[in-house]
Order: sequence, then structure tokens, then C-alpha cells
Amino acid sequence: MPKINDLTGQRFGKLTVISRAENDKNGKARWNCRCDCGNFCIVSRSNLKSGNVKSCGCSTKEFQSNSHKTHGMRYTRLYKTWNNMKDRCNNPKCHAYANYGGRGIKVCKEWQENFMNFYDWAMQNGYSDSLTIDRINVNKGYCPENCQWANTRQQSNNRRNNHFIEYHGKVHTLKEWSEIFRIPYVDMKSRTKDGWPIEKILNTPVKHYRTSVAKL
Repeated sequence: MPKINDLTGQRFGKLTVISRAENDKNGKARWNCRCDCGNFCIVSRSNLKSGNVKSCGCSTKEFQSNSHKTHGMRYTRLYKTWNNMKDRCNNPKCHAYANYGGRGIKVCKEWQENFMNFYDWAMQNGYSDSLTIDRINVNKGYCPENCQWANTRQQSNNRRNNHFIEYHGKVHTLKEWSEIFRIPYVDMKSRTKDGWPIEKILNTPVKHYRTSVAKL
């Protein structure tokens, strides 16, 4: 029979091994442990060595209690925003997962593990209940450096399927350029579809363009 390494006196998280306990029903070694909180428990060797168990259960209870009591924001819109953000990046059953977690979009560890970190960032960066969280680079994840609070119009302009155009060193969506140059969006789309160069798209008067089209 293989010799079992003696874990007596060793610490694993909040647990200190006191002595051997009876093996489990599969013959696996288990140990009597004392937790820093004063409770005693029996833990398998594999769970101790792997770090799967680090306390008698008090740490989990403490975390669950604090997560709901310390900030008192469980039912706020911002807390829901935080949960939804994590859900679409981590939960394959979420209806939006394919467009987020399914293509590699992640929530940074700083926000993933601590709501208050997310809350502090939100309050310092213009959060209001009328705004939604928006990633500046839609191909990168949720983190302080890549997020902002945006209204519906800004969110729309930042979609992955938007057509971005650079002109004189500035980059805007087709919709934004149409507003800047006061050219109807439908005309901008037609010009782009017809393969016009950007200079012609933005500087051809609408009336002249429509007259030209009519003569074709």
C-alpha cells in the first residue's frame, strides 16, 4: 500500500491540518483540519493540495454576505449592468454570448471579481442611468481603458458593422460624415455602394448627384 505523506501541521489557506481522518468511501486520504475561525472540518488530501478547499466554508459565507450587504446595491441599475456584462462574456447560455464571450470578449479581472471596483470607475467616469456601457474598441474587452458611458446614438455609431471612413486624418462612421457634411445618409450609402472615392462622396452636391443619377 502506498505511503501517505503526512500533512499534519501544514497550512492550506485558513486550514491547519491536525491529524489523519478516515478515508472516504473510495479509499482516498482525508485529514482533520482546524480553520482560523475556530471550526473543525474533514478535507480530502486532493482538495487541500489543489487549493480547492481553503476554509471550513466560512470564507464563502463571508464573501456571499459581504457581496450583498457591504455596498447595498444589489438591486440598482448599475449592479444589473455589471451582472449583464459578465453574463454575456462568461455564460454560453446567454442570448448575446455569441457576440461577446463567443468571440473572445472578456471582462478584466479587476471588474470581474469586484463590483465596487466597477462602481468606483463608473462614478468617476460620468455614469448616469440614461447611459449604457460602451467599449471604445469593439474588438477588445471590458476594462477601464476601453470603456466609456454612452447614449444610444453613440452606441449605434460604435457598432462592429459600421462603415468607418478616414478623411483628412479624421475617422468617422458613414452616418457621422453625413451629418458633418449635411448629406442625406441614403445618398452617402448610394455613393459608397457605387464605388465613389471619399473626396467625391463628401464634396459632390446632393442636387448635382441626383440629377446625374436621373440621367443614367
